[in-house]
Amino acid sequence: MSSTGHLPVALKLLTISNCSELTALIPKGQLPETLETLHIHGCPKLESIVEKFHNNKALYEIEIQNCDHLKSFPEGLENLSSLRSILMSHCGGFASFPKGRFPDSHLTVFVSEFEKLDALPSGIHNLSSLTIHECPNIRLSEEGLPIKLASLSISDRKQYKALMELGLHNLTSLSYLRIYGESLQEEDMRITLPRSLTWMSIGNFPNLKNLSFKDFEQLPSLEILRIWNCPELTSLPSLPSSLLELDIHGCPLLKYACRRDKGKEWSKIADIPCVVIDGRFIYHPEETSEN
Repeated sequence: MSSTGHLPVALKLLTISNCSELTALIPKGQLPETLETLHIHGCPKLESIVEKFHNNKALYEIEIQNCDHLKSFPEGLENLSSLRSILMSHCGGFASFPKGRFPDSHLTVFVSEFEKLDALPSGIHNLSSLTIHECPNIRLSEEGLPIKLASLSISDRKQYKALMELGLHNLTSLSYLRIYGESLQEEDMRITLPRSLTWMSIGNFPNLKNLSFKDFEQLPSLEILRIWNCPELTSLPSLPSSLLELDIHGCPLLKYACRRDKGKEWSKIADIPCVVIDGRFIYHPEETSEN
């Protein structure tokens, strides 16, 4: 920053880290129009970044973490036509975005551990990837059903149930789905999944005993399934023939049920080309000559 308090006009990358007394990045003025990347980490007293995004057409990535007193996000989010990524986490005082919408720019959004945040900007249906982690008060509405979404990670039961009610299977572009978190219940699994899925991860459910997804074996494109930290899980659903890799970690009862030729679930996994349990191949094409 210059002696006049302004950032260099040709600046492309700005990283602010561990500035314990910083309360405002640019109290008055604008971010440089050339700025492409904005990272702010560990500024506990930061309350504002800049009043508004103006002609920041080059801004590609915004990352803000561990700024507990951040109260506002700049106006003009919808004007960031090059924006591809917003990552925000551990900003306990952040309660809402300003009025406006996400830009239609194939945007990836990650929000984590916002207890007060109750809504995302409109335009969520244009996002390409969305992760909501430990944000118990965020509401998902029908207007916000992200039909174009390719990737979704969700850990809170409230948002998950909202997607269930709106029809998770209606996310017809979804290829990556990650469901995790202790708040979800076994009955939450009784849903129909999008047929477009190619990769799915299920984990961190301490009481889950069964996976009861509807028509799971009829998912035509699912290639990778990962199941982790489900200590009470005892069985698998019928698996689709498209599955190429099954990775199980931290599921001791399921591990026992998947013993080669002996476990009650072995028949469900015997034809999968790659099966890994707790980091060890239990079935792989290279092993066929030994059987």
